[in-house]
Amino acid sequence: LVLLIVEFVLLPRKRSKNYRDELLQHAIITGGSSGIGYSVAKELIAQKCRCITLLARNMEKLKEAKAALEAFRDADPSHIKSTIINIYSVDVSNAEQIAKAAKEICSSDLVANPTMLLNIAGTSSAKEFIHTDYNEFLRLMNINYLGSAYATRAFLPYMLAKTTYPKPPRAILFTSSQAGQLGVYGYTAYSASKFALRGLAEALQSELARENVSVKIAFPPDTDTPGFEQEQID
Repeated sequence: LVLLIVEFVLLPRKRSKNYRDELLQHAIITGGSSGIGYSVAKELIAQKCRCITLLARNMEKLKEAKAALEAFRDADPSHIKSTIINIYSVDVSNAEQIAKAAKEICSSDLVANPTMLLNIAGTSSAKEFIHTDYNEFLRLMNINYLGSAYATRAFLPYMLAKTTYPKPPRAILFTSSQAGQLGVYGYTAYSASKFALRGLAEALQSELARENVSVKIAFPPDTDTPGFEQEQID
């Protein structure tokens, strides 16, 4: 799944080397402290992305992820110091917080404006519709849908900041689920939040095509992550 996202979704082989180099400048990864987000960060280090910024709520987990990623980077002499890894604690479902984070991250003179945004932060739960608490519908929509919408809205202006022609390539990824293609028993609240991402991605792609921004959506199956382990309790 990670190789698919990086190689064929974000960095298509049919593109030129310059296209890949331009994208591999600064990747923002929401949900980057564990699971799919952490694994994608490792792959981007292997691709020698110049800067990776991990966003998540838990600062302790972010610090652990950064230390592990730096150890992974430095284990290969050819990668030493080739990738800058930054971390930022933020709740992507909070519009004010993510807007503030984007401004602070993108106002730094030390890194380039984002060239890739990977919306991977998400969560799930399983329960029959009639037994699902009212608040759970809101919680999953806030994290899975609005978290991606808010993060994209916050970082997109900085991704479009360059006015040179031809416009430099940029890439945005949304992470849905197989349950975002087909309704699954017991996942009424979760499926709805993931279905919403497809509508967002399709509409946004039509708006950004002329800006040379590629909008993609991934539909992973069950994946061995801490979130999936927690989900099994339900």
